[in-house]
Parts: sequence; C-alpha cells; structure tokens
Amino acid sequence: MSWTVKYRNVKKIEKAVSRMRPSVQRGFAQAVIDLKTEGPRPQAWHVKELVGDYKGFMSLRLDYRHRMIYSVFREILTLEIIEVSTREGAYQ
Repeated sequence: MSWTVKYRNVKKIEKAVSRMRPSVQRGFAQAVIDLKTEGPRPQAWHVKELVGDYKGFMSLRLDYRHRMIYSVFREILTLEIIEVSTREGAYQ
C-alpha cells in the first residue's frame, strides 16, 4: 500500500530543509520515502502523536534537534507535511 505525501507550504518547507545540515537533508528525504512506503508510523523513526494545540498531528524526529510535523488522512492514504524546523521552533 502506497501513501501520498503532500506539502502544505512547499516553498517554506524547501527553504527550511535547504538551511539544514546535509545529514539532516538526507534524513528528511529518507523520511519522506519511508512515509510513502510504510505509512504514518515508519519503523526506523521516532514518531509520536502530539497533544494540546497540535492534537491530531504527528511529529517525526529527523535528528536530536529537527522535527517534521505532519497530519494523516487515512481515508485517502495521504500525509500532509505541515512544518520542518528545529524542535524549539516547530511547536510555535
């Protein structure tokens, strides 16, 4: 089963990823591939459901500092990436 990955704001996400270290950029690319093939909870990644203001969203840890926030639409097998940033800036 293959999932579709969409970006809420393509330019914002591309800009954020381009500012990251090359290792984190590679991690982001691999995370997107894993999300497409394995769905919202890929095996090799630390993923958690968020609470509070971000209830209904998921957070995937790219490295100790960077997070990818996304939402899941199970009916249409789609994941929408909302934010990619440092952990300090991701939840603001």
